[in-house]
Amino acid sequence: MSAPGASTTQSHLPANAKVDRGDTHLTALRRVALSPSLAVALTIGLFVLYGITQTSAFLNGQVWINLIRDASFTAIVACFVAIVMIGGGLDLSVGSVFSAGAMVSAAVAFHGQSALVAFGCGVLVGAGVGLLNGVIINYFSIPAIIVTLGSLFGVSSLVDHFSQAQPIAPLPTSFTDIGQHKLFGLPYIIYIAILVAIIAYLLLHSTALGWNVRALGANREAARSSGIRVRALSISLYVCSGAAAALAGALESARLGAGTPDVGNGLELTVIAAAIIGGTSIAGGLGTIPGAVLGSLLLSVLGTGLILLHVDPTLQELATGVVLIVAAGIDQLRRRQMFRTSARRALAAETP
Repeated sequence: MSAPGASTTQSHLPANAKVDRGDTHLTALRRVALSPSLAVALTIGLFVLYGITQTSAFLNGQVWINLIRDASFTAIVACFVAIVMIGGGLDLSVGSVFSAGAMVSAAVAFHGQSALVAFGCGVLVGAGVGLLNGVIINYFSIPAIIVTLGSLFGVSSLVDHFSQAQPIAPLPTSFTDIGQHKLFGLPYIIYIAILVAIIAYLLLHSTALGWNVRALGANREAARSSGIRVRALSISLYVCSGAAAALAGALESARLGAGTPDVGNGLELTVIAAAIIGGTSIAGGLGTIPGAVLGSLLLSVLGTGLILLHVDPTLQELATGVVLIVAAGIDQLRRRQMFRTSARRALAAETP
């Protein structure tokens, strides 16, 4: 015979509470299974394992150094593009801003200024474009996709006009050393990318700013009602995105030893793809910096790996497209799971 008190207590437990209590481990497993970062890491691992069985080039250390270096340029930009998207925005101008940063920094270095001044000027130009984007989007209520697409074409046109579509070279060694020298066998660029990713991670995941960005992306009006200065916050995200894109462009000029006006063509699609593949939701509110970094690495692994496997170059973008669609599908599943869990908990809380 069971104790009366125990049966009474059991009878007063809400039905949904019982379900929640029983589903705790299941929900946790679902959350892990639907983790975009885990999915991307597994995809990279499986692709590399397959590649190793096909060619020994996958075991070449220099190939991996070059691969990670190439991913670093994407990651520098993708980290802050992801933050813009988490905040409910979109920045399509980063490709042309990358080119502008590359050309401005190269021009300043070419005319005898120090590497620090050259990089600073390039970053300031990128931040200025981001500021312009943010102000127009937030004060004139023009959709971000329109404003940043206009900036993409406008900045690209200005770069071609002032450079006459000609490269800027040669550049002083004090500038190119930053893009070409190594530390402990790894290019400086990889260390810079790691530093940028850490800064982005701390901003998004360890500060009140990160919570405000997520609130902004989830519901702009609710964020405004809670006291968040949504315009100022949104503008600052575009400034950071522009500055990061220009920094990456300046680093590319230093690596190449010349400023080339077409160096950022198509980058905007690559970084947005990296962010989405890494779990950043196009609807805003969701995303992580490690996911954006892993997404950048996956795109680099696919690009280099398919070349090593002698796959027809025309099919490489098909692979990227398939991965992007799968990542978007995982995002939808994750959002549905979150909504179901939230609804179940809300119902359990309301049940007497």
